[in-house]
Amino acid sequence: MNEKIVVRQEPLPAEWEGRRVGLLDALCYVRHQLSLGRGLWFTTGAETVESLFVFTNGWAANSQFNARFNAGQDEDWMDFLDWLRDIKHELPEEGWHVKYLRDCQGDHEQAARKFLDFVSEYVALNRAAPSRGARNGQNGPT
Repeated sequence: MNEKIVVRQEPLPAEWEGRRVGLLDALCYVRHQLSLGRGLWFTTGAETVESLFVFTNGWAANSQFNARFNAGQDEDWMDFLDWLRDIKHELPEEGWHVKYLRDCQGDHEQAARKFLDFVSEYVALNRAAPSRGARNGQNGPT
């Protein structure tokens, strides 16, 4: 293979230094990157809403498999999913990525933004006042 791939490496948010980063923080970072005009590929490696779905599942699986090292790290992720299902009624059995892609007429970035907007709303609601996230020291960039 004679092709060269050039990748620009950027530092992670300074607020993350020296602490564990939860999935909701990472998803807020993805949302911010989209707002800067970077595509999903910047964080998920592909331009599809499925890549974001796989990213979240991979992160959650890693957290589960490494639970003894990440005690309580992503409990807020499970709380978010409950909120999305029970309060927003936006977590269908077919998967949020399938529904949102249909809702957005096949626009993958718009479907991803819809999901990430729910993440941002949840984080803003739960980190504005003292909450479990604050008690666990999981405040982070939004």
